[in-house]
Amino acid sequence: MLYCTANAIRQAYAETDDDIREAIERGENPLIDISVSYDGTWQKRGFTSLYGVGVCIDLLTGLVVDFNIRSKYCHACHIQKAESMNANDLAVWKEQHDCCTNHHKSSKSMEQDSAVILWNRSVAKYNFRYVEMLSDGDSSAFKAVLESKPYADKAVTKLDCINHALKRMGTALRKLAKESHLGGRGVGRLTEKKCDSLHNFDRGAIIDNIPDVYKMRNAVWAGLYHSMSTDTEHHHRQCPLGENSWCWYQQAVSLGQDPDRNSNHKASTFLSLEVAHKLIPIYRRMSDEYLLQRMAHGGTQNNNESLNAMIWARCPKTNFMGLGRVKGSVARAVSIFNAGANELINVMNKMHISYVTLNNLKKRSMIKELFSLTLLAKRIIEKEERLFL
Repeated sequence: MLYCTANAIRQAYAETDDDIREAIERGENPLIDISVSYDGTWQKRGFTSLYGVGVCIDLLTGLVVDFNIRSKYCHACHIQKAESMNANDLAVWKEQHDCCTNHHKSSKSMEQDSAVILWNRSVAKYNFRYVEMLSDGDSSAFKAVLESKPYADKAVTKLDCINHALKRMGTALRKLAKESHLGGRGVGRLTEKKCDSLHNFDRGAIIDNIPDVYKMRNAVWAGLYHSMSTDTEHHHRQCPLGENSWCWYQQAVSLGQDPDRNSNHKASTFLSLEVAHKLIPIYRRMSDEYLLQRMAHGGTQNNNESLNAMIWARCPKTNFMGLGRVKGSVARAVSIFNAGANELINVMNKMHISYVTLNNLKKRSMIKELFSLTLLAKRIIEKEERLFL
């Protein structure tokens, strides 16, 4: 299944690159550099899980390229330890036993180890190089990949998920409001609602200006300066110009009108100068040029989050599951994610497994209902005949 997906990805990149297309037309299998989003997920909440899954999803097509399952538990080994076996018999048994355990470190390190495995086998398996890695703020997996040096002549670069970066900003705003006592009642206070408004404003500032890093940076700062403007001090120089600007001040200037009083346009993001100045370090981190460059692609890990939900819907985190159940759940989720529910029918056909379609179920239901009505009618007729006798 994944090899079919790899062919689809190869064709997609051929449409964007003439060299790749010409190589494929010549019957070659060219080495292709692709960008992937990577995320790890665990069967149990917290870092005590016995199973973990690392998944790579191609950013261009949104298809799962590869995945790796890590296991810290083998049920057969667990049973043998519970039984009384001498050392010689246990050694013989272990030589013949195909152990399910492939991870002997902490559960948290499953994400890192899976990433190293996936990156180091990408060329041998698909002739792909995952040269860009979109991941969350935790760079442990990225560092592990860099240290493994999967591609001798090509470095792997990190991309940041926009959602995770903005989430970190929102967390920083709420933490600052709580620790510095900037919230509460009063004009210009950093309330929970204003934290949400600033968070949403910065989301728009980044997404609306992708991929121009300079515009993204200016738009982020424009939100803070606009929020701290007063009647005596206007800070609208970084707001977008023109009559279609979201800034009421720049709208008035572009129309040749005198700007209205700032107090008449108090937005939900209005901040006092004291509060706004304390937000500057957070905005400096958010407007860091290196961070914005890593977000200029405009990608997120939404596909990974969606796949994770599909996996654990088939293998609930609340129940203990064996490795076989986890493998089956991952395979089914990836199959449906890449090709839809019809792919399951194709797999069942190849395995010669019979199934009943919805139309057949409806037909069976109608026949069953008709049969029930026939029996009911027969009983009524028999009852009436007995009454007349």
